[in-house]
Amino acid sequence: MIIHINYDDPLLKTIARLHETIPADYKDWRPTELEYILREESIRLLMQYSGDRILAVVEEELVAFIWYAMTDYTHIKSLWVNPGQRGKGYASKLKNEVKRISKEKGMTYITGTVHPANRSMVALNQKLGYNWKGKEMRLEL
Repeated sequence: MIIHINYDDPLLKTIARLHETIPADYKDWRPTELEYILREESIRLLMQYSGDRILAVVEEELVAFIWYAMTDYTHIKSLWVNPGQRGKGYASKLKNEVKRISKEKGMTYITGTVHPANRSMVALNQKLGYNWKGKEMRLEL
């Protein structure tokens, strides 16, 4: 089941830590404890004052999340699925829910950035109809 995460949800700490480590295969440094704390506070403030949103799949633990913002379009900032749960459709479900919400809110497109070495995410986005330009993905709604 997909749930909305609020800025005061205890899962936000876990999500912030995961967000900081998502590109671990694509960078040569590891975040410090201060960077984790700052990311959590940054996400909390963005959710409170800029309308950033997080959807999550939670069973006994966090299975997957997607962090996005809507202005005059939707921008996906982060997507993560627990490595033991990958290949079960969670990323597609979350991306499709963001698409549904975006259409409902009158957005005209969705963007995001994916590292070209993340072949599984590139393939998923292409399957879902996203177009590519450099590292940017874009889906016209």
